[in-house]
Amino acid sequence: MNKDRKIFFVVASGGQSTPQHYFDTIKNKRTIEEASHFLDVADAKKLREKMHGQAFAVWGAVPGDRNVPTWEGMEEGDYLLIYRDGKIILASEVALKVRNPQLSRHYWKEDANGKTWELMFFLYNDNEVNVPMKALNAYLGYAENYHPQGFMAIEQKKVDALLSHYGDLLSFLAKIEAGKKPEEIDIKRKAEFSQIVEEKVERAPTEHDEMQWRLIRLGNKSHFDVWVPPGDQHRSFEGNDFRKHVIPEFQEAIDVPSYIKNIDTVWKLGLSIKSAFEIEHSTSIYSGILRLSDLRTLAPNSNYPLFIVASKDRKTKVFDQLRRPTFSSDYLQLDRVVHFLSYDSVRKLDDDLKDANAGFDLKWLMEKAESHA
Repeated sequence: MNKDRKIFFVVASGGQSTPQHYFDTIKNKRTIEEASHFLDVADAKKLREKMHGQAFAVWGAVPGDRNVPTWEGMEEGDYLLIYRDGKIILASEVALKVRNPQLSRHYWKEDANGKTWELMFFLYNDNEVNVPMKALNAYLGYAENYHPQGFMAIEQKKVDALLSHYGDLLSFLAKIEAGKKPEEIDIKRKAEFSQIVEEKVERAPTEHDEMQWRLIRLGNKSHFDVWVPPGDQHRSFEGNDFRKHVIPEFQEAIDVPSYIKNIDTVWKLGLSIKSAFEIEHSTSIYSGILRLSDLRTLAPNSNYPLFIVASKDRKTKVFDQLRRPTFSSDYLQLDRVVHFLSYDSVRKLDDDLKDANAGFDLKWLMEKAESHA
């Protein structure tokens, strides 16, 4: 089901304790083991699954006539922005919310009136940013001097317009912070693509299945959710059933391009895409790059890495195709954002880590990948 995502603001400059709270539970991540002492079994289990066992950021609001309905309207996958002194300083997504005065008291004690920040929300995909509010106002249709107050939600029609025209908020803000003008999504082409997202692609076995399995295992090691197209989920490699290691459904959102469901392997966390891989074994190099080109058309502001995975003898052909004007235009920039991963590199990374207890960092993959630029 397509999710209409909401954007919530929290103002982190309301009192003397606020900076300390920000340090205690945003900059200083908290563990699930600690939180589980105060959560019921179901919430602790859900938090562990959402976070893949990793530490998390968390924030809360004091109950009140405005805060309670705002918090009740919050859903998993919504955006949460923290604002201070004219700037957005943190952008994240909501993983889970609970009302829990005991856990709130454990983290932040009580305010001067004996109240707790018990309207709690756990965050993931959190990124510290430095984006002037006036820069975002220009895209939301607010006056330049507008600023959020307390704990609040942005008017939904403004949110829908922003996300449908520019894509996911986290990538959008990263582009603004870098001083770049975000690209507008071609709404007409987006509608055209929405009609073909269920296309079926013939897959060859052997190396394609091997690479897909290794990317699934590396994604699991990275503590990400892993997606492969429905037509591939029944596959296996050396007795490893893909279905047991991938998510069964792709949760969509207004700012998540549905075409990405066709890509060979996708790493994601919550609704945020972390990386996407096209494996070139039996199909032509041009075919795989064209699929990434389609994806890039629908998500021009995305900042997650894209990979072509192929045998090392095909690297030159990949880069030759990426240099084509169709793909290297200022709009798509595929020659700058698509990386090449050889089968041998994927095998070595996976073999080195498959029996280890330690996780896997996406930056290690980037170190092995090669780029044309």
